[in-house]
Amino acid sequence: MNKINTKEFFNTISNGQKLNFEYIYEQGKSVGNFPHKSKMKYYSKAAISEFKEWNSKGYGIYFVPNGGGYKDTEIAEYRSCFSDLDIKDEIMHEIISSGFKGENDELKKLVTDKFQCISDVERLKYKQIFMDRVNALKHNGIPPSAITETKNGFHAYYFLNTGTQKEQFETIEGLLIYCLNGDLAVKNPARLLRVPETQHLKNPSDPYTIEIKEWNPERRYDPDSLITALSDLQDHKEQKSLLFVNPLKKPLYKSKLIPKIGGLPSRKGIDYSSFRLGNISLISKGFEGLNELKMRLDLNHQEDLCYIDRSDIRQYLKRQNLMDFLGLESKRFFCLFHQSSNPSSGSIYVHEDKYFYKCHSSSCGVHYDIIQIVERLTGLPVHKAFDYLKQIYNIAENKIDWQIEQEQLIDINLDIIERFRYDVELRQSYPYLTKFLDTKGTMGLLIQIHELARRKLPQLSKVADMNNAIVFAPMNMVVNEILNNTGSGLNNIDNANTKAVIMIFMYILNCIGLDQLPDELQRKAKEFQEKDKERNGKVALYKHLARYYEIVSLDTDRLILAEEMAEFFYQRHMTLSGFNREQLIRLCGSEEADRVFPDRIDEEVSDINKSITQEVQTLVTYFIEAKGWTNDSEIAENLVIPNFDIKQGFKDTFKYIKRKESEAIDSMHIKDNDSKMLKWYRNFIMKKLRINMPGITYHSGLKKSRINKELRRVLDIPENINGYVYHTDQIIGQDIDTIHIEDKATHIKRLKAEDSSLSNSKIASIVKCSRQYVSNVLKSS
Repeated sequence: MNKINTKEFFNTISNGQKLNFEYIYEQGKSVGNFPHKSKMKYYSKAAISEFKEWNSKGYGIYFVPNGGGYKDTEIAEYRSCFSDLDIKDEIMHEIISSGFKGENDELKKLVTDKFQCISDVERLKYKQIFMDRVNALKHNGIPPSAITETKNGFHAYYFLNTGTQKEQFETIEGLLIYCLNGDLAVKNPARLLRVPETQHLKNPSDPYTIEIKEWNPERRYDPDSLITALSDLQDHKEQKSLLFVNPLKKPLYKSKLIPKIGGLPSRKGIDYSSFRLGNISLISKGFEGLNELKMRLDLNHQEDLCYIDRSDIRQYLKRQNLMDFLGLESKRFFCLFHQSSNPSSGSIYVHEDKYFYKCHSSSCGVHYDIIQIVERLTGLPVHKAFDYLKQIYNIAENKIDWQIEQEQLIDINLDIIERFRYDVELRQSYPYLTKFLDTKGTMGLLIQIHELARRKLPQLSKVADMNNAIVFAPMNMVVNEILNNTGSGLNNIDNANTKAVIMIFMYILNCIGLDQLPDELQRKAKEFQEKDKERNGKVALYKHLARYYEIVSLDTDRLILAEEMAEFFYQRHMTLSGFNREQLIRLCGSEEADRVFPDRIDEEVSDINKSITQEVQTLVTYFIEAKGWTNDSEIAENLVIPNFDIKQGFKDTFKYIKRKESEAIDSMHIKDNDSKMLKWYRNFIMKKLRINMPGITYHSGLKKSRINKELRRVLDIPENINGYVYHTDQIIGQDIDTIHIEDKATHIKRLKAEDSSLSNSKIASIVKCSRQYVSNVLKSS
């Protein structure tokens, strides 16, 4: 066959698109002779030249018939199915047919020994058997699109129409292998096959040139039609047919079209109704076969089981013997969920009295419990699969009145929270609360806490003396579960934790102290703390303690209260990074701090923090009296903390790193001008200021304002100072807010008088205000 036909072969199989070629060293093991992926993507003169060059070095020349990459997961276009007809497979079939009953290793040795001894005449005999099988397929109207002859057999290609799906490809491969007694290993989408007109070089002294034996380019198959034709041929094969001779290669599965559900596109799946394995075909019928399956499992007379907690039901189901349920006699078998060539790829194992299904194939790798297995075998959605198993095992799920009431409360709360996104009237009624809920991730966090509480309701139903739904966990574990849900909009556990505490401060959540909990939940919290103590070798820090968030009714009274607290929060310039118990003590007193942090009720403010507060207060008073204003940078630069060892404080931060040992940390030598230490100290001071300044400005009658021209003029603030400053509430007998408003209004009027062509948008950008404010000022004038 000349090169023009070879080029036509590649153009046809690839639909004129790119191909992937790879060169593999064939003459034994050699250091450094690794497979080489070619940059050539089309069959061309340059490619032919490259093939010859690599052939001369002892490399076999291969290509991937399907489009995409070199890995199965990278295949994006299924262009052709194929079957490798190899003499070794035919020898193995002969040995098994003669009555061989030995082990697999023994069989492989017999095949290898015979293969190495075959003569050229015998080789031709085997090749004739292969061609007879192909001719039998032709006789049934299923000729290959192309056949290439290799040294030890043939590669039969069946070109496929554009749009063929993975499931269709896999089904055809399984049927072709069974039909032609092909090599079970040659069936993956990214399989490498030999390039025609190149040499097979595994025996350097006896090279063999790959040739195109047959060429039927007009035969391009619709995948479903090909599946139907091969399946019908399998179902009605003649007793003495040359096809379908090896029962060990019979595919376990047939494809079926899964109907379009919920807007999802239809797809191909495994047709379990044709299985002859255990209870698989019966399970696949779903509710239709439920009664018969109960009889097989001897469950039709089992007493009813009643559970309140859905989690308990799930755990009960996982403890059911999967081998009995599936009707399997062995723990190892062909995987149920993919076209496996390994008869022990699927397995069932027990872990902590629960049964699991696992596939050991890297291309599948499923790891399922009984509910997931039923989902896949029946095609039912998860809630229906759950109901199916409840009926199999006679399980009833009850809800008490408290649970129903709490579900209603959560639903109404979620409706109110969602309305804050779009309800203009609601947002105008609670502007400060809206401002907080609009900050990134806050509303999503509140919604997720409610959803988490809903999931906990069945468990809480068993606890006496409950008022509202609560979410229990170590503080960080609660928000960590929420962060795993992408809908929360948060990506930092500390920020999420602080936001949850601010929600308590604003009364839209509640936090319950351990002493207020029912005995059962108190016991659970103490058990966790004891385990934490065992892990860490010390009493747990407050951030690891058990915390209970309570879902409260977001009625009108509570929203009014939340708005008042949100206004207090923003008007005191409180921030997320500075919000903690110590700040609340200074701003609102111990009683309010204990309400928000009931799990830290006995915690005292440390001596070092008291000392820092005193020093900051002294500096603020001095600068305000001296020049009428100050700012964070000025305070930080002049703050000296009495009896504070900066180096030791810096060292202590390393003690939270698990790999660092205390002795090594204590012996660290740190220079006075160490840049990392100085940066840490600056951040440490600024964090203390964020905690202290809201309380100091509140109790000292100071105000925090952003610098503008008028404020800079009145307070004589240097040009190099920007941002916010602290100052007295009254400046030269005028309220600073009045100065801002009058100054902006005058500026707007002057600009319009000087140039009447200026638009409101342009004036707003110059004055740095809203267009609506410009419009109001000009209308009033």
